[in-house]
Amino acid sequence: MIIKPSIRSNVFTNAHPLGVEKFLSNQVEEAKKHPSFKGPKNVLIIGGSSGYGLSSRIALAYGANANTINVSFESGPKGKRTGTAGWWNNIFFQNLAKETGNIHKDFVGDAFSSSMKTDVAAYIKKTLGHVDLIIYSLAAGGRPDRETGELVRSSIKTIGESAKGKTIDVAKRQVKDLSVEPATQQEIEDTIYVMGGSDWQDWVDYLDKESVLAQNVKTISYTYVGGETTEKIYRGGTLGRAKEDLESKAFEINKKLSERYNGEALISSSKAVVTKASVFIPQMPVYVSCLFDVMIKNNVHETILEHKYRLFKDMVYGDKRIVDDKNRIRIDHREMEPDIQDKTAQLMQNVSDEKLFSLKGTKQFFNEFYQMNGFEHEDIDYEKDVDMDALTKLKPE
Repeated sequence: MIIKPSIRSNVFTNAHPLGVEKFLSNQVEEAKKHPSFKGPKNVLIIGGSSGYGLSSRIALAYGANANTINVSFESGPKGKRTGTAGWWNNIFFQNLAKETGNIHKDFVGDAFSSSMKTDVAAYIKKTLGHVDLIIYSLAAGGRPDRETGELVRSSIKTIGESAKGKTIDVAKRQVKDLSVEPATQQEIEDTIYVMGGSDWQDWVDYLDKESVLAQNVKTISYTYVGGETTEKIYRGGTLGRAKEDLESKAFEINKKLSERYNGEALISSSKAVVTKASVFIPQMPVYVSCLFDVMIKNNVHETILEHKYRLFKDMVYGDKRIVDDKNRIRIDHREMEPDIQDKTAQLMQNVSDEKLFSLKGTKQFFNEFYQMNGFEHEDIDYEKDVDMDALTKLKPE
């Protein structure tokens, strides 16, 4: 099969397995260059097949020599379908991580379901005994209703008033005007249900009930704060309400873990990076492109692996934790420096549509977006036939 990029509404509908393998191996090689650190031994990652979750898994498997369990909903190859990038990330991570000599397990399915929680807890009890870190990094557009089973969908909308701005059509590589309409109350509530903190809390409660949490256990989930340029669409919109719910649940989880295990629940505000979730948010592609350009010029740009490695080494398990008045870990402090924010806002306001695509930051954005789905790697021959029959025999372990 000859595999060419297929993008719909800024979402890849396919992946190139050999390119994904290259992308994954690049992150692993990057992780090996960093010094090891004392961290968790047994890690559960809910949403560890791509983005923040995947980079967290790699950073901890190689930096802290941890055992890892990942729960993710991914699709394998079938017929003319190549399978998702996350499916191949799971498989190639397993292949590479054998060298660590540790346990690395993947559960592919619905992380929201009670059956998945049951299966994961049983596996922990049988193989590891307990976990001492739970990472909640799930990005989903829908979640089944607990009572009816009907799919509840999230909405990326403003609240109160519409917002106008620009975004990038990644497939056409064009700047487009956008208008984001305000959400109804039901859409706000549905987005909180899908993307808020209740499922994170459900996972911790169930693992507690099954007695598989270690003393001094930690759990962490990722949020995004951002600045004025993304305020209306992100923190001031439906996504922001979901993140507020996530952050409020952290206080409840923290109280329980502190009292029962001398543990803690943490929220970390991550920097803007290229993930399959972030590029789907209106205006974010333009913001990320301009931000990358400014951060590169100011020598403060980080890869997603560097970002998560620094989070765990310095701030979760180290003594360099930076928190705000809501006790959120601010690993995004370099992005949020006033000078960086001012320069990014100025660039977004002044750069022409044509000039935007010549920026180093925009080129970096496109490189990362394509490469995480397996495309535009220099040493992959994309005119060569891919033996999907042989690759289809590979399954997550």
